[in-house]
Amino acid sequence: MRTTRRAPRAATAGAALFAGAVLLGSAACTPDEPDPPDATPSPLPTSFEGDRPPGVEGDPVRHMHGPGADGPDILDDDMGVRIQALGDAFLISSNSEERHLLQRASDGETLWQGEQRVDGFTRTADGGPALRLTGEGGASVVDDEGETVWEGGGRDVWVPGFSVRRPEEWSPDDPYGAFAVSGPGGGDPLWEYTFEAPDDAGDADGGAGEGEEGEEDTGGDGGDEGTGSTGPAAPERMGVPVAADDGILLLYDGAGLLQARDPEDPDEPLWSVSGDDSELLGDGAVPRPAPQVVGHYPLPAPEDGPSEGGASDEDGASPSPDPGTADGGSGDDADTDADTDADDGSSDPDGSGAPDPDGSEEAVRGVLVRWTRPEEPSLLSMHDLHTGEVVWTFQEPGTNPADPDFAPDPLAGAVLDPGTGTLVLPQAGGRTPMVALDTATGELLWEFEGEDERALSVAFAAGGFVYADARGADDAGNTQVVLEARSKDEAAEGLDSSVEAVGAAGYAVVVHDRQRFVFAPPDAPDGE
Repeated sequence: MRTTRRAPRAATAGAALFAGAVLLGSAACTPDEPDPPDATPSPLPTSFEGDRPPGVEGDPVRHMHGPGADGPDILDDDMGVRIQALGDAFLISSNSEERHLLQRASDGETLWQGEQRVDGFTRTADGGPALRLTGEGGASVVDDEGETVWEGGGRDVWVPGFSVRRPEEWSPDDPYGAFAVSGPGGGDPLWEYTFEAPDDAGDADGGAGEGEEGEEDTGGDGGDEGTGSTGPAAPERMGVPVAADDGILLLYDGAGLLQARDPEDPDEPLWSVSGDDSELLGDGAVPRPAPQVVGHYPLPAPEDGPSEGGASDEDGASPSPDPGTADGGSGDDADTDADTDADDGSSDPDGSGAPDPDGSEEAVRGVLVRWTRPEEPSLLSMHDLHTGEVVWTFQEPGTNPADPDFAPDPLAGAVLDPGTGTLVLPQAGGRTPMVALDTATGELLWEFEGEDERALSVAFAAGGFVYADARGADDAGNTQVVLEARSKDEAAEGLDSSVEAVGAAGYAVVVHDRQRFVFAPPDAPDGE
């Protein structure tokens, strides 16, 4: 029986060897067989020989990878890195671990590095860009020079320019209690107050006091003409600090009322406003709209009297029954205005969005607020930060969710080109995923249309251009699409390089042929 079992195995093995020999012989005799590819990768380029992307006008000053780069170790990460601009610096983040490094854009010097989690971007007390960090030791804020401008965590949170201590066991579901507001360095509080819970259901729904008291308070404590505060508001109940700029703190009561106070003189609000204000969504807005601060922007100073920029139907920046139609600011008129008002960015040389330091162009500080309601298009309102005056309003085409967490951060996904004053805002629902507005007037400049545009993901804007990731588009020939900020016209096609980040002073990271090159702005001093 053993003999009968072994015979087939031997035959099978012989057959297999024969078949293998035939196959090998056939392969050896196959004509025109291509040589195997060279497994050795080509060296990384050290000089830029690609297409110069739009917005990049200077010369390359260094490369970031390989021989001669002399860069930090994080750039050798096995899984690569990602780079974002933070003011005049580049934030380099590892793709394999929680590790980050801040590099001066002009010369590559390391300003800061750490293993804390980057929770997002925020601002310093003077409005400069900064990182919000969280680690085992608590929370901190680091500016674009690598300096730690605030340390806290736990009950202590950073609201740009202020350290706010929330009540014990504070939560968004129970936001009431005793608050203390200090300067960025901590120390003795500038202001202590108690945010009182509503007395009854009516107060919780509308933010008003009992009975007729709320109806009489049509102007809030700061209800002088032009403060932008009407309706059944109760600013004396205070609220949770959700934003700050230029020394002014904005509080939200969780029931539709937003108010501004000076922590150094907090007895009376500077102004207060709610979404059912007659200048906004009106008294019939039910439920009361919830506010979310989008960001802070410079506005042109009014020439004579109160500013009216963009507040009329003719300008297309007021609420309309059909948002985004000809009455809502789009169409040929919008394109014409965009062409005539376009700015090459020279009015904002440092990219900060602030007025010129020499005072040649006066500006006031504005705060942009988004008012949301369930399953309804949201409304944007730009206010003078110091007076609360409504500068312009715009009814967005999409529905957008409210922020239930009282987060003191800018709106995620909002992208500003400071030089042209173009603000690109994502839309959570509706006919378009993205709109672009003029921050000075509220004019709708453009929106994404069609399948290809809807697939674009806006990454950042600088120098009059909007840079978008095109990898979601089916027929995208490139990974990046560059649009002119004011018109949405495509600035270039078929480029073999892309822009990853642009700093405030104009230094740009350009990716080409597996290498990153840093380009200086055309007006950079010699040696930089």
